[in-house]
Amino acid sequence: MNRFEDLEAITRLNEPMAAHTSFGVGGRVSYFIEPRDWDELQLIYSRAAEDGLRVRVLGRGCNTLVADGDHDWAVLSTKRLTRFRREGNRLEVGAGYDLARLVARAEALGLAGFEALAGIPGSVGGAVAMNAGGRYGCIGERLVSAVVAVPGHAPRWMLAGEMGLGYRGSNLIDGRPFLFSATFELDTAVPRQLQERRRFIIQEKRASQPMDARSAGCVFKNPKGTSAGYLIDQAGLKGTSVGGAVVSHKHANFIVNRGDASATDILQLIGIVVERVVEKFNVRLELEIEVWTD
Repeated sequence: MNRFEDLEAITRLNEPMAAHTSFGVGGRVSYFIEPRDWDELQLIYSRAAEDGLRVRVLGRGCNTLVADGDHDWAVLSTKRLTRFRREGNRLEVGAGYDLARLVARAEALGLAGFEALAGIPGSVGGAVAMNAGGRYGCIGERLVSAVVAVPGHAPRWMLAGEMGLGYRGSNLIDGRPFLFSATFELDTAVPRQLQERRRFIIQEKRASQPMDARSAGCVFKNPKGTSAGYLIDQAGLKGTSVGGAVVSHKHANFIVNRGDASATDILQLIGIVVERVVEKFNVRLELEIEVWTD
């Protein structure tokens, strides 16, 4: 039975998640839906609740590992939520807007503040939810507010201070509340200077990270006072593999799909890394990526 037959235009059945994650792995989900507005979203949540169907929210799948097998879920993609509106130095941007495109567009407009996000893949919604960033800053530093909605309630404005933004995390967990758009406050700058800064940051990342490989970025959060990559490297884990999954030789906090990996391979390799680091340093690494299982 197709629970969303009347939403056929935005729904795909038995969709392989390997097509929607940067790892290129993952089993099939019963429904893959791309809502265009709040009315469609409300209908999906309501019907899913009636049927006891789990709802999960996906941006561009750049920090998500979906388990192998078949999953009776409704995955909501933010892909069609691509609003872009400028008012002075403020930008209101839809949750599904491509992050790399946003960095480039702000640069062209002479608006500074997103350079720290250069080279980070994903969508605006996912970036806000995990407070994406790096050594030069994070997206939360420029966030003013967001339009969010809890199932069963109308959308509302939420100030950045209400979102619980921290190191690679926030209160926006698994799409509850669901983020429609975010508003950012930027500074005025010369586009050429912003371009030079962006290129420098990307070159720096290319020198130290496997940016062209199939991965989900850094797998683990950095423990206090050190880096996960350093601990994994010192534990002698670079090059360790399970099936088609391997700990990158270039950056130890990246697990790379060599082309034939399964989600099970990656999960097993994550387990090996965690166990080995505990044995050597008595530190238990915490995942930065999201792992979706039943």
